Amino acid sequence: MLKIRIGLAVIAAGITATSAFATTSLQDWEINVNGTTYFPGAGDTFSSVPGLDSSSFNQSNPSTGLGTLTLTFSPGAAASYYLGAYFFVPSATPAYNQFGVVNGSAAAGQDYQIDVPEYSQSSLNHGAGTIVDNLANSALDDTNSVPGGTDNFLKNCGANGGGAATASCNDWVSAATGFHFSLAADQEEVITFTLSTTNPGGFSLETVGITGSNVDADNVFLSASAATECIGCCVNPNGCGPPPPPGVPEPASLSLAAMAGAFLMLANRKRLNFGRTGGIKR
Repeated sequence: MLKIRIGLAVIAAGITATSAFATTSLQDWEINVNGTTYFPGAGDTFSSVPGLDSSSFNQSNPSTGLGTLTLTFSPGAAASYYLGAYFFVPSATPAYNQFGVVNGSAAAGQDYQIDVPEYSQSSLNHGAGTIVDNLANSALDDTNSVPGGTDNFLKNCGANGGGAATASCNDWVSAATGFHFSLAADQEEVITFTLSTTNPGGFSLETVGITGSNVDADNVFLSASAATECIGCCVNPNGCGPPPPPGVPEPASLSLAAMAGAFLMLANRKRLNFGRTGGIKR
């Protein structure tokens, strides 16, 4: 996978040299659909991903990389599965002056990772990351590998300043999250991945960018949710049995018929008694 992304590494190096890309610009992405990965370096677009709705995601030119992707997964077989996504959306210029923050706690079955991309050529402080390959292997490591710090305003921390590599310095930052889950044959999983510049609350992965001497206002938050839904299964809390066969009245109709029959029998009995005892004598 690293070789396939060489072109992106060259692009990233060019971006570093010019420091001229827009804030919140989507540079790369990858989606893992139960072990099958889709990413631009392989010629994929969002439409290549089965079950993915990207209508609420901003793909304008230049792409902001913000919005929501909704992935609906309906395998039709009972088993355990995995769905995850990776995004590289720098929020500062130059892009290596960023750090990551984990907000809140991940949901049950959810994994995550904040890391430098494997193909980054400017990761002097943290070396090569593992985030892209870990996502492809459905095994994100639940670690923030670029905790950084707000003291790196001049972009000269550690190796970037000619010193020794320092793990607490800022660097390139990308984020990924995914879900392990089990489905019955009549269930599907609906997962949303949202990238925004406002804190969504709850669990999120935040890319904090430093511009000049301030923390950039356009920090990027990656959040996600997962929901298991029924496909044509019973949702009646009182149970769902088969419908009655044709021609058989519903229980309510049977009750009405029984009441009507009892009323007719009573009326006929009174008529007979009247004929025997109270009829007109000739």
